[in-house]
Order: sequence, then C-alpha cells, then structure tokens
Amino acid sequence: MAVILFVCKENKYRSQMAEALFNKMTTKHHAISASGAEPADKISEEAILLLKQVYGIDMSNQKPKRLTKSMLDSASKIIILCEPKDCILIPKNYKTEHWDIPKMENINQVEKRDALNTLYQKIIALISELD
Repeated sequence: MAVILFVCKENKYRSQMAEALFNKMTTKHHAISASGAEPADKISEEAILLLKQVYGIDMSNQKPKRLTKSMLDSASKIIILCEPKDCILIPKNYKTEHWDIPKMENINQVEKRDALNTLYQKIIALISELD
C-alpha cells in the first residue's frame, strides 16, 4: 500500500481536492493531506462547491491538518501542490514531486476549472503509476 502525502501551504484548497479526488478514484492506496506551518481553520467553501459541481465529490467533512515529521517519514510519495514562488519547503532528505497548481484564490472560474482538470489528470497518472 502506498501512502501519498499531498501538501500545500494552508491545506484548505489544492491538497484537499487532491486528497478527495485520489480517495474517490482508488481504493488500493491511502492518501494523507497535510499543510506546512500555516494550516487554515477550515477548508475553502469555494473548493468544496467546485469539487462537488465538477466531479460530484463531497469533501465537506475533511479538515486541514498540520504537516508533521511523522507524516513525512511515513509517506511513500510526497506531492507538493503549489506555484513555485509560493511553495513550502520540505527538507531535501525527503523525495518530493512538485505539481505546479496555481493558488485557486488568485484565478477566475474558468482557470479554476482548468486547474482542477489538470489536478484530476495528474491523479489519474499517479494512480496508473502506483497500480
């Protein structure tokens, strides 16, 4: 079983959507969503609505989580979801993969759907790689 760790700074939008998509699309692997030092108080309502509208997935029960060393240590794969200028730093001794997904709060609705579709396609490829 692979342990996939999706990471973004606040853990309120991109990594939460990645976790929900991944968990919906596979039952063979476990996903953990996490944040850096600044987890939000709650998931973005806009993210919840967008994922529900586009893919029919309800992630309203998910909660932001603080990134911990034990999460990093247990992960088979660490995927950082952010723009390069806004990425959190993971120590170099951990193998990470970077997916350049824009900060959703900074883009319009069409771009949000495009970014979500990019995330969806990357998760399909990830699941294919793991299977």
